[in-house]
Amino acid sequence: MVFLKEKLNKKLILGIDFGTTYSLVSTIEKKHAILLNDEKNRYLLPSVVHCKKDKFLVGWEAKKYIIKDPINTIFSIKRLIGRSIDFIKKEFPILPYIIEENENQEIIFHTKLGRINSTQVVSKILQSLKQRASFLYKTNIDATVITVPAYFNNIQRSLIKKAAIMANINLIRLLNEPTSAALAYGLETNKKGIIIVYDLGGGTFDVSILKLNQGIFEVLATSGDSNLGGDDFDNLLAKYIYKKANLSNYQYNDSLQSLLLTTARKIKTQLTYKNIVKFNIFNWTGVLTRFEFNIIIKDLIKQTLLICSNILKDIDLEIKDIKEVIMVGGSTRIPLVYQEVKKFFKIRPLTSIDPDQIVAIGAALQCNILTQNKLLYNQPILLDVIPLSLGIEVMGGFVEKIIPRNSHIPISKTKEFTTSRDNQTGIIIHVLQGERDLVKNCISLSRFVLRKIPLKKAGLVRILVTFEIDTDGLINIKAIEKDSNQVKMIQIDNTVSQQKNFSKIIKKYSIYSKNDYYCRIKSEKKVESQNILNLLEDALKKDKHLISKEELIEINLNKKALIKSINEDDFFSIKLNLNNLDKVTKNFFSLRLKNALCSSLNKNISDETK
Repeated sequence: MVFLKEKLNKKLILGIDFGTTYSLVSTIEKKHAILLNDEKNRYLLPSVVHCKKDKFLVGWEAKKYIIKDPINTIFSIKRLIGRSIDFIKKEFPILPYIIEENENQEIIFHTKLGRINSTQVVSKILQSLKQRASFLYKTNIDATVITVPAYFNNIQRSLIKKAAIMANINLIRLLNEPTSAALAYGLETNKKGIIIVYDLGGGTFDVSILKLNQGIFEVLATSGDSNLGGDDFDNLLAKYIYKKANLSNYQYNDSLQSLLLTTARKIKTQLTYKNIVKFNIFNWTGVLTRFEFNIIIKDLIKQTLLICSNILKDIDLEIKDIKEVIMVGGSTRIPLVYQEVKKFFKIRPLTSIDPDQIVAIGAALQCNILTQNKLLYNQPILLDVIPLSLGIEVMGGFVEKIIPRNSHIPISKTKEFTTSRDNQTGIIIHVLQGERDLVKNCISLSRFVLRKIPLKKAGLVRILVTFEIDTDGLINIKAIEKDSNQVKMIQIDNTVSQQKNFSKIIKKYSIYSKNDYYCRIKSEKKVESQNILNLLEDALKKDKHLISKEELIEINLNKKALIKSINEDDFFSIKLNLNNLDKVTKNFFSLRLKNALCSSLNKNISDETK
């Protein structure tokens, strides 16, 4: 749309859709969300940054250098931000960049302009969008909402916040992209019922299930893959073109890779409205049909629908209960994507709002709501969720979940814990994210120590651990010892480098959940057995004179049997031998209790006669 530069007296609010391939900015005019165009009437800004020796180029100008100077032209940064270098080497082995990690495990690009970190790259894109708004309006920008994938974890969200600060943007909220899309459609069409948001962008796939009712947007569940999107279609198509054009005689380098990807993107776009496309590469002319393209990408589309199927099972929802399916993201323009989504959900997906624009529109609407001074009639309420469970490590190498996945945010939950050893003076709080029961299978977010705990017997110390998650999904954790009021507080930040693919975490959870449960109860039974053996050992040292030699021999035989079961890791044998040991020690512990009571009574009588 054409938008004239004009001076306004009111303050300006912005909604920014930070995308893998393109980014957009929107605002509110006369109670409607509108997209802001550049001087050439383009609402899309390529999410590309080129580093020259003395300056940055962003957007369309930067895009020109993808083939000419790939090492210094950074694109698809959204797929790399918050990722460890090990993850990038594994998932994107042929990226043209020279990269390393800094002391905070953040990715650093070696460019003509020097060492540039991933957050700086994002900040340049955000800054360019802000400048577009400043060019169109001569007024202060009051507040901004930036959208992120629902499956962005805490580290990635923190880095987006940091990038917004670097760009001098007054960020008031990070908003999940599917929720933003539902907000745009909900306000415009006033829908009620269960809605699916199918969001396939350039670098990520999200699916969210929302319940809309009288202005309340309740996210029932969210899932996705933070490493699946249109870029993957491009990569597969580029490999196909390389083989089809028989380019094996050409040296495969960064420039050839960039040329193949650029050609693939052009062909992909043309096949959206054509059945056959002619193309030329290195003086080789050929054609590529939509049928060929469909074969190339069909497995990736199946992956998205498998994620949809799993999330429906998670919340016991049937397809017939779904009222609408909203299509979001530029990759949903691909005809096969639309057809397969329609076939899977047995309903015609909504496409009345441009899938490229809908997230930015929702962001502006949400920013407008948040900046109102008073509660408006029919103002929507967003009830978002967290994508993965959060908890802490407990004895035995297990995770005690404090906030389960798909809990609504903001949220605060507290659980009580205790010490495992006598006279323990400190306790390590190991914060974890994930669905598995074992610590080794979850994401380690942080560790901190609560010190100066009062000296007490194991189990008598009371430690309250509180997890608080704000509307941006960022985590604050507090641990407090009840008697001494010793407190330790942390906020999870961007210093953790271990990254996982969330869809794989959920998939592994569904596969291994029964096995994890078995491992957990077996280990807990082993810990219980060992504690009883330690208790019995101490008791026999002090009071074995209370029982006969025959009884002592029987107890020791059952002790040995239980120890053998523990060493052999035999769950059923452990349960059996623990039960047997309990039976043969009942008389011994009963005599100990009587003896202790008699000693206490005699002491009291002695004290009274003095």
